[in-house]
Amino acid sequence: MHLHRKSPGDAPGVYPLARRSADLKFLSFTIVELGGSLTEHVFETGEEEQALSFYKGGVRVEVDGWSAEIPARKSLREPGPVVYVPAGSKVRLSAPDPAARIAIAGAPGQPGGKVALIVPADVMVSETGQDNWRRMVYTHIADNLEHARLIAGETVSQPGGWTSCPPHKHDCFRGAEVPMEEIYYFQFEPPQGFGFIRVYTDKDDPEPFDHAFPVEHGDAVLIPRGYHPVSACPGYTLNYLWVMAGEARKYGAWQDDPNHSWIKGV
Repeated sequence: MHLHRKSPGDAPGVYPLARRSADLKFLSFTIVELGGSLTEHVFETGEEEQALSFYKGGVRVEVDGWSAEIPARKSLREPGPVVYVPAGSKVRLSAPDPAARIAIAGAPGQPGGKVALIVPADVMVSETGQDNWRRMVYTHIADNLEHARLIAGETVSQPGGWTSCPPHKHDCFRGAEVPMEEIYYFQFEPPQGFGFIRVYTDKDDPEPFDHAFPVEHGDAVLIPRGYHPVSACPGYTLNYLWVMAGEARKYGAWQDDPNHSWIKGV
């Protein structure tokens, strides 16, 4: 099942967009909007490790005696910082600015991990693709952290461009492929932009499907399995947070759609 959830907008509150369930066994995803009467949010990670991403306003993050001041983000064309929080932690988010938006992705973790601030200068940068499917991929959490099931980063598409191309998937053990769920959280600059995502399986899949979703600023798409290419409207930079977790943890463990893998050789 593939769920498409509209963002809560700017209303202060805590919005769980995805919980671990029969649809998503590993990933959870929550948006926190600070502002107005909600100036802070305090929570415990429990059995989950979590990745905190920041999209609006300045945020102070406190985790069991550790703290960091996250400055307001200037542009979606460049990667933002991410804070990795291990399982068994108590977290306090507070906003010195009038409003702030934080995305929290979680997956089952292990005890004993350490809090980490991954700043833009520390992310792994990859310029991928060519022509109108060239994009920048920024990987914040992969093999750089111990005790982590989560893999997380951001992709920035050129206006009118395609990403996640050739279409790829990671939903079974086959060759180098490893089954991992994924969530895409979309942001556009300017914010009135839009794009599309198609999520589909091979035709010979035992339970085939083929869905297409329009996506706008603040939308999230849950991807338990299947190929998932994305396109952006001309004139608008598309940035999406991507988070993965699954049966194993191996960055790059995906398989291209064999019908379209030929574009790599053009």
